[in-house]
Amino acid sequence: MDWTKYHRLETINKLLEDLVVLFPDRCSIHGIGSSAEGREMIVLRISNGKTSNDGVWIDGAIHPREWISPAVVAYIADCLARTFDKQPEYITNKDWYFLPILNPDGYEYTHTSDRMWRKNRAHYGQCVGVDLNRNFSCGWGENGEEGSSSDPGNCFYRGPEPFSEPETKAVRRAIMEANTTFKVFLSLHSYGEVIIFPWGYTEDPCSDYVELLEGGTAMAKAINKTSGRIYKVGSTKDLMYYAAGTSIDWSYGVANIPYSYMVELRDKKNRFLLPAEEILETSLEIFNGVLNLMKFVDKRNKGTQAGSKSKAALVVTSSPV
Repeated sequence: MDWTKYHRLETINKLLEDLVVLFPDRCSIHGIGSSAEGREMIVLRISNGKTSNDGVWIDGAIHPREWISPAVVAYIADCLARTFDKQPEYITNKDWYFLPILNPDGYEYTHTSDRMWRKNRAHYGQCVGVDLNRNFSCGWGENGEEGSSSDPGNCFYRGPEPFSEPETKAVRRAIMEANTTFKVFLSLHSYGEVIIFPWGYTEDPCSDYVELLEGGTAMAKAINKTSGRIYKVGSTKDLMYYAAGTSIDWSYGVANIPYSYMVELRDKKNRFLLPAEEILETSLEIFNGVLNLMKFVDKRNKGTQAGSKSKAALVVTSSPV
């Protein structure tokens, strides 16, 4: 596994397995369910084992054509596993859950058949696929055909009901049944270079709008400091369009995860076909953005003065492999 090219499902899952072998004191892998075609969904957990830890969830490839997202999730997991004992408390006092490929069937299909495939591979009559990021329960089906679609042939097809798909059910079960209280939920996508938060199904601001704006801005500042890239921050509807039944609306509104964000990665020029030469740069900027978000969250939990005394996170400047 490296970050010079885009890898297949088997290689990325092998990385997670290798990290458990290398760092068994902090890493473990867990199968959380199977996809529509029977592929196992594998989560890597990094933790010091303390019961007081809060949880952080990071996933990628809910839309499989967005190849940069699983690469970045895998990079962050690899960096944290290798440097965990050198990180400050606001990193190590959390249980980290990484699901690099939420949609394994679709991801493999983008490598073998259709590079631009967006949905999973469930069959509905003569049509194939549900947009998994329209299949969560919060706001499901709102705004009719503008926020998602009832047409199985549409790329935004939301499914016949919330959580109709095994992949979204697996994520719901993994989060709701975990022995930790999640404080952060990050779903990585491409493209657009924006950091967005609830709501997607309504124009109304969420109750923690200012707090989420400030947390997203903390991420954006670290990204800009790393690479000079400017990531805009705002609610889904403000910066993009109606999106009903998304994972971050569910994680915030139902699972009660206070810091829920969708990060649209690079870039506007290449869209879904980001050159492999930009994988490492993208991974670095997002890794540092995530570190800064954790510092922000800890300051909010403990009070600004206490949080400000923490040592800085260990920033990685290249691939640790």
